[in-house]
Amino acid sequence: MLEQISPLWDVYLKNKQQGIPLVLATLVNTTGSSYKKAGAMMLIETNRTTHGLISGGCLETDVAEHAMTVFDTGQATTLDYDLSDESIFGLGAGCDGSIEIVLQIITDDYLPFSALNPLPDQAEPTSLLINSQATTEFPIGSYFILKTKKLIESSNGFHAATRHKDNILNYTTPPKIAICGTGIDVLPLVEVLNLLQWHIYMIDHSSMRLQQCPYHQHNQKITTTMTDLASTLRPYQFDAAVIMSHSLNRDAAYLKHFSNTSVPWLGLLGPTKRRDKVLKQAGIALNQINNRLHAPIGLDLGGQMPENIAVSVAAQLQHHFYKS
Repeated sequence: MLEQISPLWDVYLKNKQQGIPLVLATLVNTTGSSYKKAGAMMLIETNRTTHGLISGGCLETDVAEHAMTVFDTGQATTLDYDLSDESIFGLGAGCDGSIEIVLQIITDDYLPFSALNPLPDQAEPTSLLINSQATTEFPIGSYFILKTKKLIESSNGFHAATRHKDNILNYTTPPKIAICGTGIDVLPLVEVLNLLQWHIYMIDHSSMRLQQCPYHQHNQKITTTMTDLASTLRPYQFDAAVIMSHSLNRDAAYLKHFSNTSVPWLGLLGPTKRRDKVLKQAGIALNQINNRLHAPIGLDLGGQMPENIAVSVAAQLQHHFYKS
């Protein structure tokens, strides 16, 4: 998913603004077990500073050393690591797989990295293939990017020659989560979801309460009355809605609205008895949305603090989005 690009985005923007080249390290193939999977990326600066992970932290320093050669020559290269070989750097990582990493210098348009915009209203599903083995036609580092039927390729014909390969990297958009309410238990939940680099949409009837919530570049704040929910939220497409306003009437209005949308995952805070009251107030039978509704919301992890609730809700959402 594109959320793994988010921690690198400000680094890229800063260097692009100053016209400073970077080396992009992309994990293009994995075999067996590995800490990171294909699609993981790392940016390396000329002073060997690294941003991001392509392993559990054991390979990054060595990859940065190889990046210095890429800075010097401008030539992309492929690195292969056998993680089962305990003699390599004395890793003792316990992984039994192997990984393949492509290092390439990025400057000017900073492609292919610059095509992976993870920010709200900019992120879109993207397919990327980076050539890791040189051929007579295409050198290492050749790439194609495909997003919303728009094709970008480093060399004419590269997409046609490689589009049927099985090592295409597919980046999906970060989950878009609507959080209805601005109570004290909302703030730790937003903090946890921000750590996951998801896109959060905080919804409340009070603009003042929304303004008091901390700013984050992946968050949007939406003020709406209960009667204007449909018109206000029409432009947005959410992957999940978390209803936790602590008001029976407002929760019922939120649930009624989202039950009439295609949002696939709905969560409602509170015990079963309260759930039934909200359903009754909304005029919804449980069997109408039982396949989408999670109430009480959150995994049963124990704890009573708002932070405990936040962890349990985030864990349930993470299981929903990543279980496959």
